[in-house]
Amino acid sequence: MLLEMVVRNYALIEQIAIRFGSGFNVLTGETGAGKSLVIDCLGLAVGGRASAEAVRTGAESAVVEAVFDLSGLPSMVGVLAEQGIESEPDGTLILSREVWRQGRSRCRVNGRIVTLTSLGAIGERLVDIYGQHEYQSLARPSRHLALLDSYCGTELAEALAAYRGRYALWMSARRELADLLTSVRERARRADILAFQVDEVESAKLEPDEDARLAAERVVLANGERLYDGVSQAFELVYESARPDSPPAYDLLADALAQLDAAARIDVSLGSVRDSLASICEQASEAARAMRSYRESIDFSPERLAAVEERLALIARLKRKYGDTLEEVIEHGRAAREALDSIVHADERCAELERRVAGLALDVAGAAEEVSRIRSRAARQLEQDITGELCELSMAKAAFRVQMRRRRGDAEEELTVDGQPCLAGPDGADDVEFLFSANPGEEPRPVARIASGGEMSRVMLAIKSVLAQVDETPTMVFDEVDQGIGGEASVAVAVRLSGIGRVRQVLAVTHLPQIAAVAARHFAVSKRERGGRTQVSLDALDGDDRVAEVARMLGGENPSALTLAHAREMLGRLKVGRT
Repeated sequence: MLLEMVVRNYALIEQIAIRFGSGFNVLTGETGAGKSLVIDCLGLAVGGRASAEAVRTGAESAVVEAVFDLSGLPSMVGVLAEQGIESEPDGTLILSREVWRQGRSRCRVNGRIVTLTSLGAIGERLVDIYGQHEYQSLARPSRHLALLDSYCGTELAEALAAYRGRYALWMSARRELADLLTSVRERARRADILAFQVDEVESAKLEPDEDARLAAERVVLANGERLYDGVSQAFELVYESARPDSPPAYDLLADALAQLDAAARIDVSLGSVRDSLASICEQASEAARAMRSYRESIDFSPERLAAVEERLALIARLKRKYGDTLEEVIEHGRAAREALDSIVHADERCAELERRVAGLALDVAGAAEEVSRIRSRAARQLEQDITGELCELSMAKAAFRVQMRRRRGDAEEELTVDGQPCLAGPDGADDVEFLFSANPGEEPRPVARIASGGEMSRVMLAIKSVLAQVDETPTMVFDEVDQGIGGEASVAVAVRLSGIGRVRQVLAVTHLPQIAAVAARHFAVSKRERGGRTQVSLDALDGDDRVAEVARMLGGENPSALTLAHAREMLGRLKVGRT
């Protein structure tokens, strides 16, 4: 529910603060006093269009802040979480919009800067604003489907969710099939490219980490002579010296071991030292054998070095074309082979997809039929409910009909539902249009072509009266709902607005005293000149002030005592409708 709105420097408004209440709130005032400005400000706060021209002359920016109570809207916690905003512990939410003269605007939610899209996503859950252009939206049949669906409730929501899941699978399969059915020439060209890539990678017979192993081998091959000389010298020093005056290390160790053997036979405590030296001799012998084996394995083959260089050059060339690493090159070859196989077997896949698309089409058609069945049943009830509301709005002879037809369009997206070809879309296969007749004997026709302005506003009010029971939007705003009506019809409209106010917060701008008198809270909007500047002000009315405003609406400025008495009587007579 909207608790309060503060406006600064918007058009003719220098600064106003309005504290709204639950139930039915009404705004009145002379024509041109600025009543619709207040509604415009609320629209701005919940994500409506911003115009730099709305900034008050002499000010750099206009600011609108709207404070809401979310305690009765647990679903808003999830909506706020989707926008990355945490709920306040006290359940309040502050939406703020600042518009600069240069055309920029800034949006805040609970003090946090958000995008206009985020502000709109939150605002549309909090406020519905119906001005004259919204009444005229009844002329657009595309809006009628949404209105009917909101009336259908959870049963339709569940059926639509199931339908949309099947519809998404069907569309995905159809897109894949369409991709496969591209021109033969395009597929052949793609196959040639892939075949070349597959052959180039697969013929190389690459192995993981092969480039690292070859690079290490190339270093060894390029330094064969140095390795041979170094290992040979090490072998001679350890095991097989060619110089008589310089015995190898193994011989010296063997002599030392013989001396220790003799000493250990005398003193057994030398046994551990003797064993250590014996181990060293054995290790020296093993090292010598390994060096001799390595020396004999050294390959001085220029042919092998050339082969390694050539292999590394091939790998480098493949890396330049298909990946930064050898693993990426191998993966590219695998993916290219898979893509090539899919093209080669495209005909088989096409046949498989055609069968899948046909099967999914049956599933979608069945789900669409269920959605249509729920809508059709709800449409009959909606007709009765709205016709009853129109009767209460002094249109006892009016008839309201909900016309449902199968949607027709592009044959490529057609389904057969109930034996009829129709066009499927995300919302099903139904076209919905509201029909209306104000006079008996006249066949109901599209609302836009036959309803007058007053009739249109009452039809919308009747719809909203019915939908208020299922609509979760806590605040409904009606701007100029009284266009083209008067007399008994105005009293009926007042009663309906008051009725909606029992389940939703309602804000209405009106020129009719009958509507103003039934409101729970009354605000008067007026223009005043102060310091050479025109300002719009807003006052909450009660007691004699409210009587005076209703009297003005009845008889103009300076109402007579009789008019004041009439206003007081009207307020007393209609107060039963106020909350």
